[in-house]
Amino acid sequence: MSNVNGPIPSEWRGYVTQSNVGLEVIPHKLYDTQAYVDNTTTILPFFTSVPANESVSNVNPPAILPNPQSFLIKTIGWMVPNELQTIDQGAAAAAIPSAINDIILLANTGILKLFIGEKPYGPWPLYTLPIATFVKGFIGAAGAEAANLLTAYGNTDGPQYPLLPPLLIAPMQKFRVSLEWPAGAVNLEANRNIKVVLDGQMSRGIQ
Repeated sequence: MSNVNGPIPSEWRGYVTQSNVGLEVIPHKLYDTQAYVDNTTTILPFFTSVPANESVSNVNPPAILPNPQSFLIKTIGWMVPNELQTIDQGAAAAAIPSAINDIILLANTGILKLFIGEKPYGPWPLYTLPIATFVKGFIGAAGAEAANLLTAYGNTDGPQYPLLPPLLIAPMQKFRVSLEWPAGAVNLEANRNIKVVLDGQMSRGIQ
């Protein structure tokens, strides 16, 4: 059993405020956000940089869980944060450049790899890893102009991909996620932020 308080003088051991003798297990998610650069990015690492705040990521310091925390990954998901968008349909029948189309393009050829230590897991195609607990939808409206205006919103959907068996990230064990586009960079409407979420259970010391 490692000493999470050490080294400390032996006479102080009766006064410690944390212990790894007892552990509690709680529902938890590890998440991170990174920016895909339009028509440029082919590999996008997650959990490897210091986040600006907890809306970006909750893994800080990056790429590691402090002792005595450990994490059991049960599902993996990804999403592209966006908002309602009004689009000019125009005269062409081709796909309309939009946030929804960008998500489809990213999912079509993207893959996700998980690394625990230096051991790889995956790859998993992005279209198999939806976020199942987020707003989804589509809104359409015809405008009075010659070119119809469409208001649209959409995001990844469907049952989350279960990891069977789950994968354990041990205390102080390095980990990261890599999104990759082996066929080449994707031509999007604009740069897009992407979120990756590892869903499961965290074990932590009782304090």
